[in-house]
Amino acid sequence: MLKLRRWHVLRTVLALMFSALCIGLPAGHDVGATTVAAAAAVARQAPVNPLAQSMAEFKKRVDAYLQLRKAVTDKYPEVKETGNPAKISEREKNLGKGIALARPHAKAGDVFGPVSHQLLKIVEDDWNSRSAADRKALLSELPPGIQLKVNQAYPTNIPLATVPPKLLAQLPMIPEELEYRLINRRLLLRDRDANLIVDVLVGTEPKRAE
Repeated sequence: MLKLRRWHVLRTVLALMFSALCIGLPAGHDVGATTVAAAAAVARQAPVNPLAQSMAEFKKRVDAYLQLRKAVTDKYPEVKETGNPAKISEREKNLGKGIALARPHAKAGDVFGPVSHQLLKIVEDDWNSRSAADRKALLSELPPGIQLKVNQAYPTNIPLATVPPKLLAQLPMIPEELEYRLINRRLLLRDRDANLIVDVLVGTEPKRAE
């Protein structure tokens, strides 16, 4: 009964406020339009979700890279002779060099951008959730102290270290032209066809197990 009474009071107050608004409007004014405009103003003042905003910015940066990539890729068409590894390798190298030349001032964090903070937290939480044996296994294939840079070709003499499925499921989805790689606890963004390191996640990586 008390809740019902409160609802009646609230409804009455809202009705009075709406009536006051209508009385203050000039004759012939579209009340519906005023209501929509008021709602839009409230929406503009509503706080923006930081994560959603960061994800949107990340997508915009990825799209910008793909646009640049397409302009370069058009100069190096895919090799139709799939049985000729030498031609495939040559095209890969030329594509990687072409993309790197097209973005000479690229630096770590240019693509990840504002989403870097969230990604670092995801990587750290995933690392801390793993056993010592699991951590060692993730690092066993890589030489210690390896450092990879933006616009550098992914070294062909080391394995393509995959991102564990559990971690991969938490990362933002990316187009098929790109992929995530986890090197020495550092998250990378790699161009598949160009074998190029597009971006490196900036920040402090989880500590390496001895």
